Amino acid sequence: MSREHIRGQGVPLLRNNVDTDQIIPARFCYQAKRVGHGDSLFGNWRQDPSFVLNDSRYADATILVAGREFATGSSREYAVWAIKDYGFKVVIAQSFGDIFYKNAIINDLLPLKTTEQGIETLWGILARSPEAVIDIDLEDKTITIENNVISAIMEERFKRKYILNLDDISQTLEDIESIEGYEKSRYRYLATTIERGENFTSAKSK
Repeated sequence: MSREHIRGQGVPLLRNNVDTDQIIPARFCYQAKRVGHGDSLFGNWRQDPSFVLNDSRYADATILVAGREFATGSSREYAVWAIKDYGFKVVIAQSFGDIFYKNAIINDLLPLKTTEQGIETLWGILARSPEAVIDIDLEDKTITIENNVISAIMEERFKRKYILNLDDISQTLEDIESIEGYEKSRYRYLATTIERGENFTSAKSK
């Protein structure tokens, strides 16, 4: 399956305004590594037996469907790590916290926006049919479930970054020729980078 086309079952998280402390409470953020956080995802809520992640009908889900303002609050990258480590590959929501949105993309977790009506449709179908498959087509900008076609919203620059699996460094290196050309055209007395970017120096100080 290509990165433009993703299929999987979903979990309906019927909540709005879920902040990063609810996604992974601060007491779990002590391991300075990207893995080992799956059991901490929604750590407080999972103590409730009725919480949706405790429902065995959604055990195979790889797509989390939340409401508006998902992952606002602190910038902790643990929130992305916990969601990925649990097994989710995609989060669909009406809106996201800006920092989480960018963290998700660079950590290979797809944050996909849709409309309020789109979320309501997904929630309704997943609640009655946990086995329903969600089909995401990033090129066509669609989310399909049980013959319902919903708009998938993602800015082109972020979509490209996700599809090509680019981090900030690799994205910058795509423009290396332009960067080198710019450096060569700058006045010699201005600060510049030396070969291999090992440190900075100033031609004027020589």
